[in-house]
Formats: sequence, C-alpha cells, structure tokens
Amino acid sequence: MRVKVISRSTDDYTRERSQDLQKVFRNYDPALRSQEKAVEYTRALNAAKLEKIFAKPFIGAMDGHIDAVSCMAKNPNHLKAIFSGSMDGDVRLWDIAARYCYCIEDYLVP
Repeated sequence: MRVKVISRSTDDYTRERSQDLQKVFRNYDPALRSQEKAVEYTRALNAAKLEKIFAKPFIGAMDGHIDAVSCMAKNPNHLKAIFSGSMDGDVRLWDIAARYCYCIEDYLVP
C-alpha cells in the first residue's frame, strides 16, 4: 500500500517576529482562473444595480422594532397602512403617511 503525504516547510508560513505580516499565497496564473471574466462581470453588474437602488431619494425611516424585521404586509383596506413583524415577537401597524405606529401586539411563542 502506498501513502502519499503532502507536507510543507514551516519556514514558508511562519513569521520570524510577531510584527511581521503573514505571507499570503496566491496563484495569479490565468489558466487556473478560467472564470475570472465572468466573476468580474457579475461583480460589475451587481455594483451597477446597487448604485441604481441607492440613487433613489431616502424618504424616511420608521423606527420602533427592537430586533430585525422579518415580514411586512400591506393592509388591504387602507392604502396608507402596513403591518410589520419582527424577530422579537412584535407585530406593528404603521401609518405610512404620518410615519407613526398605531398598534403594538406582542406575540411570544413558548
């Protein structure tokens, strides 16, 4: 039975002093990175989309939830009202025009 072992010298990856920077091993051979152009294209496309999203004016924020908001729903009866639920168990009814929270309900799951 043959066993092949991959080994490396400790001199290649250890620092002489604690102030020395860690050596980063990278291979810049384009033959090994055949998807580089596709990855760069995807990154550029995502950056352009984010620029377009953040170019819109910021209207306002509705603060009130303690934890992350997990769901939102519009009120089918009123155009200016939305419901939001957060991870802390709160469900809130918001007036979008006034940016005011009308109702807070606690739903604690045992």
